[in-house]
Amino acid sequence: MEKPSPALRRATAFRWVARIWSATVLALAVVEILVPDAFSGEPVPAEDWFLVSLWLTAILGLMLAWKWEAFGAILAVAGMALREIAFYLFKGYWTPLFLIVWLLVIPPALLFLAAWWLERKGKVDQGVSQA
Repeated sequence: MEKPSPALRRATAFRWVARIWSATVLALAVVEILVPDAFSGEPVPAEDWFLVSLWLTAILGLMLAWKWEAFGAILAVAGMALREIAFYLFKGYWTPLFLIVWLLVIPPALLFLAAWWLERKGKVDQGVSQA
């Protein structure tokens, strides 16, 4: 049995860091959705539900990346980008506080993409045919 290439070992490390990170993000998202806002006395507007759905699309992308790394990671990044565009169109402004959400979602998505790419590179280095 051949020893895995350095690219395959890095891919495995990136994959597990991304999985742990994305599981943490999922837990935070569940808490955010399920815990009611004590300071809100009004119903949530439909546009805010749409914005939350785009954020949840990004979280779903992270979960799908556990099985399909490239697809899930691209879905996560696209969901976040669409959320920011939609927020600006609906509200008319953007705030740097959104970068906190980006710091939670985008790094694991990029790690999943890196793991996917390194896995492909490692298989090519070992001479395994791509299916």
